[in-house]
Amino acid sequence: MSDIAYHIAISNKVEFEDLDFDTARKHGITDQEIETLKYFADIESQTVYYFLEVAKLQVVRDPELLTFLTMWNYEEYFHSYALTRFMEECGVPVESATDRSTKVRAGARFKAKFEDFAQGLIAKSAPKSFIGLWMFWGALQECLTTQAYEELANQTKNPVLQELCRRIAKQERRHFAYYWSASKRRLEGRPNTQKFVRFIANQFYAPVGGGVKTDEEGARLVAKLFPQERIFEVMSYIEKKMALLPGMAGLDCCTGWAAKIQPILPEETRARSMGERRDAQKKGADRAAA
Repeated sequence: MSDIAYHIAISNKVEFEDLDFDTARKHGITDQEIETLKYFADIESQTVYYFLEVAKLQVVRDPELLTFLTMWNYEEYFHSYALTRFMEECGVPVESATDRSTKVRAGARFKAKFEDFAQGLIAKSAPKSFIGLWMFWGALQECLTTQAYEELANQTKNPVLQELCRRIAKQERRHFAYYWSASKRRLEGRPNTQKFVRFIANQFYAPVGGGVKTDEEGARLVAKLFPQERIFEVMSYIEKKMALLPGMAGLDCCTGWAAKIQPILPEETRARSMGERRDAQKKGADRAAA
């Protein structure tokens, strides 16, 4: 079975109607969890806009790619819907997923508009490199997203939130697998594309959401989920996964970003020392090799 046939066979919206919301309400959620869930819901709800922008480009009108992007967009939208529903059931005042996504997009920063413009320019001038970059970037972002949901599932004391996060993470992991394998196909035997993708990653990497959230908002959210040296462990893990792709050996864009944001982080989430950082990176490498 081909990659896309496999995804068609198992694609579905994340299940949440069977969750025990009475138990969810009984355990409640912390202020930090509310902040994290709102951030996640905001970013997940923006997938439809990313899809609309890229679908305008002639270069991506490949039947397999559009099929995957359609499923990806559908599943990501229901991640936002499920998170919003969970918060509502727990008594958190929150707008509907649709209203929230519209409001978030209306406040999109100049960065989002510039990214759309740059994306179109690259797609026209270097179509093969653009597809390689799109797939690589998708894998890079989905890998962190998976780690974030799994981390929240491990941290929360609410068993219903644990289950919901694990279900979402399972789909995110599948998205990562598709992007990664598609990226490999488009990077193999193409040294110029490899160099281009590596350059973009090194120059512009930041967690998804930079177009609708500030750099500081994104940095603080990631650092609260992965405080102190843990952020370097997770970023190193992602790099080791991505370094298995053609031309990506020794990639360090994620740990470079983590180092860059340290000065703007609250003291309690900031990494302590370079030595501890190296230990955390080694743990990440060991996890990736396992």
